[in-house]
Amino acid sequence: MSSTPLFSTYSHGENRVTSSMLAVFERVGLSLTERILAKASGESTLEMVSFINQPSTGEGTVPDARIAADFIYLFEVKTVPNAIKDRIQITGHLEHLDKDAGSKSKRLLFVLTPDPVRPAVIDALANERVVWFDFAALHDAITEVLNDTLLPSSERDRFLLGELQALFEAEGLITHDDVVVVAAGLAYGEYLKTSAYICQPDRFFQPGVTHQGFYADRAIQPEIAHIRAWEDRVPFTQVEADRREALGGNDARIGQLIRWALDARVREEGDHYKVFLLSGPKESDTVRLDAPIVNDKTASSGRPWAWTMSQGYTSLAALTRPGVSKTSHLKK
Repeated sequence: MSSTPLFSTYSHGENRVTSSMLAVFERVGLSLTERILAKASGESTLEMVSFINQPSTGEGTVPDARIAADFIYLFEVKTVPNAIKDRIQITGHLEHLDKDAGSKSKRLLFVLTPDPVRPAVIDALANERVVWFDFAALHDAITEVLNDTLLPSSERDRFLLGELQALFEAEGLITHDDVVVVAAGLAYGEYLKTSAYICQPDRFFQPGVTHQGFYADRAIQPEIAHIRAWEDRVPFTQVEADRREALGGNDARIGQLIRWALDARVREEGDHYKVFLLSGPKESDTVRLDAPIVNDKTASSGRPWAWTMSQGYTSLAALTRPGVSKTSHLKK
């Protein structure tokens, strides 16, 4: 029997996460998977495998014990918030469950998303066979199972589940951070001039971010700009600037940005870049902090250490919480 490849190389995030999760559950076994899903979903009656002493057969004989697995569980996994927008896909999955009408199996559809609250579609269906939970709940359930001293997990299982948790974190699925803060030695000054951010093409940013901040001069600067639009692999040429400016709207803004970057010689003619169009420093949809948030992160030696050397994530709620003046306060 072949096994699902561990930590799939699917390029699509949804497929990658689903395949990796399935591979880990396959390897840690039904009993451990049952405990994790029960804790994550709150389904206390969840049972993948049953162990029964002297089960009644109704035929005059009583075996000493019965171990049985009798269930059908479907999974619908989304890695982008607000992706469950209509009931067509969910009801289609339920129809698949109903096709096995003669089965007495426990049949459930697990819906796993990064949404902080249950999607409205799931609430509206009010179907007891549809069980929703988020990645944060699954992450916490794994931690709780791994910390259970009465039913300790093997070192192998601890490693596999820990790696799965790390994947959830790397994909930005267990937090609801809506602000990306970029290391911005030069980019902060560019933002103040252009209300935009330019970076290398194909750079990954967690889905769901709505605002961008700038880490410069060892502090998160006060302007937390609203991300109005972004586009990848934009060619920075004078011809492209002319074409964009003629189109109007966001294209015109990108055209003007290209022309500024080339005229100022801060970007190379012919190269491609990822472009974010942001709200300006003084515009109403830019959140302005009372003061820069000073970095107090240190290395193990006690020396100052950059809060981020590329990009970090936090939330508007954390940034605007009263008393936040240092980066260490963002975690509290």
